[in-house]
Amino acid sequence: MGYTIQVMAQSAENTAQILQKCINLQELQEYYPLDVKGKPKQLYVMQHGVSMPENLNVSKNGKAVVFLEKNEILTKGTDAFFLFRDFKVFQNSSNVAFVYYFNFDGSYKEYVAVELELKKAGDTWSITQSKIQRN
Repeated sequence: MGYTIQVMAQSAENTAQILQKCINLQELQEYYPLDVKGKPKQLYVMQHGVSMPENLNVSKNGKAVVFLEKNEILTKGTDAFFLFRDFKVFQNSSNVAFVYYFNFDGSYKEYVAVELELKKAGDTWSITQSKIQRN
């Protein structure tokens, strides 16, 4: 069944920049969980299918993104997380596909599916195409 992360001219810096673009997508912001005081909660990436290096410099609202294994997501009671299906990085382009699950109660019912194409110019990654679908 294999989802894989391809290492083709890939560095941790490129991976971090692309992952940050995914997390900062405007279309996802309304689905990010808030605590009882209305402050943004921690964001998580499930390390299943595509696994990321855990030391990536990626954050949201001043909090580093946390990378957890599938069993940790399920046992920790995490109510929202990213699950990457594809994360290919080439020298000057990237293809990424992921699902952002929210209001998670173990049923995988509420999510936003995202597919992105990115291009690199100099040291900067930009999204050139996107397909975003909420379930």
